Amino acid sequence: MQKSAENQKRAKAIDYINNKYFSGLMPTTWYPEIELWFKKYGFDEEVMIALFGYCFDMSALHKNYVQAVAEAWNKNNIKTFNDLDVYYEKQEKLKVIAKTISKKLGLSRALTQYEYAYIEKWVVDYGYSLDIIEIALKKTTSKANPNFDYLDKLLTDWHDRGFKTSGEVQSFLNEMKEKNKNVKQLEKTTGYNKYDQRTYDNLDNLYANLKK
Repeated sequence: MQKSAENQKRAKAIDYINNKYFSGLMPTTWYPEIELWFKKYGFDEEVMIALFGYCFDMSALHKNYVQAVAEAWNKNNIKTFNDLDVYYEKQEKLKVIAKTISKKLGLSRALTQYEYAYIEKWVVDYGYSLDIIEIALKKTTSKANPNFDYLDKLLTDWHDRGFKTSGEVQSFLNEMKEKNKNVKQLEKTTGYNKYDQRTYDNLDNLYANLKK
């Protein structure tokens, strides 16, 4: 009985897709594909309709593209329309942060796929907001050619140290700056120059010449 009700809901969704996006002329080859996607990805009916709506709006209503978008949504654990709303919110947040980063770095071009993947890692995987990323961006002012690799090293280091707020990051930077100042003062007054590690963990001089 439950299976029958589910099948009826899916049939209605497919019928809606046919009428809405194919003007009632959807090729018969689409039907088994949609049924397969329902089973493979576990999308509810609203998500399946939204999938076709998205591809229709992108003027890319062909199987390979629909399949690619479905794979991406599945990778982001989208099953229900609520999941899709959360996903869209994350994407909008990423776009805002990506735009800010591009502006701060003085980029006049679109971000590459790899650069955008970095931002997604910082925001989604690390859970970092713009205030923490802004601290990393300020560190690029002392670099001749600031890039995403440098930003990623900074943010990954902070994440590995368990920092979750901008306050924790700033306290760490202030503490390390004081330590470096003390080391340099020791070298200056005693001539003792044994400190190959000028910063914590010697991260390829990641924090060299710290500025306020």
